[in-house]
Amino acid sequence: MAWAGSPTDMDSLFRGNEYKPTLSASLRDTTSSVVPAKVTGKNDKGDGFYMLQFEAVGDFDAAQRRKAQLSASTGYTIQVVFDTPFYKLRGGGWNKRKVAEDKARELSAYNINAFVVKIR
Repeated sequence: MAWAGSPTDMDSLFRGNEYKPTLSASLRDTTSSVVPAKVTGKNDKGDGFYMLQFEAVGDFDAAQRRKAQLSASTGYTIQVVFDTPFYKLRGGGWNKRKVAEDKARELSAYNINAFVVKIR
């Protein structure tokens, strides 16, 4: 069949193979959750500090288990922030919203859902 391309990940699922995506090295480049070094130049100035929030759970033990899973799958240092009544799981750290949104989009390709939150 000329129209059919190479097998996809979905094809391997239908054949009974487990889908195991591998994260590219670019996802692990900016794993620090501290504020990046101050940049110079008028156009390079950040517009705040942004992190990715992965989930909010109501149970401390569940948050700790999920923290370990997210840390292993993303390579980010995951913080658990208590904001009544939830434990919020956050990771990463960027000074530009666009960069944080790009990382969230990259992770969504691996079925890891996250959204950008402005910390300050």
